[in-house]
Amino acid sequence: MAKMMNPNTTIWWVPEGGFEDPANPTAAEINAGENLSCAIVTGFTLNPTDSDTDDTRSICDEGNVANPTWDNYEANLTFFRTTLGEAAQEGTVDAVMETAFNLFRHKHKLGYLVRRVGKKYHQPAVDGDIVSVFKVLSDNPQDIAGGDEGPIQMTVPFLPQGEMHLNVDVAAGETGN
Repeated sequence: MAKMMNPNTTIWWVPEGGFEDPANPTAAEINAGENLSCAIVTGFTLNPTDSDTDDTRSICDEGNVANPTWDNYEANLTFFRTTLGEAAQEGTVDAVMETAFNLFRHKHKLGYLVRRVGKKYHQPAVDGDIVSVFKVLSDNPQDIAGGDEGPIQMTVPFLPQGEMHLNVDVAAGETGN
């Protein structure tokens, strides 16, 4: 029996305008974003949640009903922090942490979190990958002091912006932007 074990998750940040059509992302559009995977602490939240429903019955219904009305999703990522003021060497884990901090240290960043499950983080997105795309707006970042027990971190809650595309195929091609 085949099993998928961590670390087999990749999360990219693609800013608003980075997709011609977020429901049909291309590998080039995703790879033009920031791969934040190595800066993210385990235990993150980036998933759909229960849909809102309407329970209004017709006179023909013989039991209760629950008709889905609105999709819901949640996103909350905690990032490792680097030592401020030290220049990180490009391509290192410290550089990814610095990128994440600089992206989200102020609220109201609008864009897309793209999640791929099943491949290592260092593999770029390619035609045929399956990803989920969540449009979000970053809220107030919250610093977490590491103390003697661990590293300093920053939690960023993201506010859903009404656009979620689950398990879509990555298309080949160039970006339209």
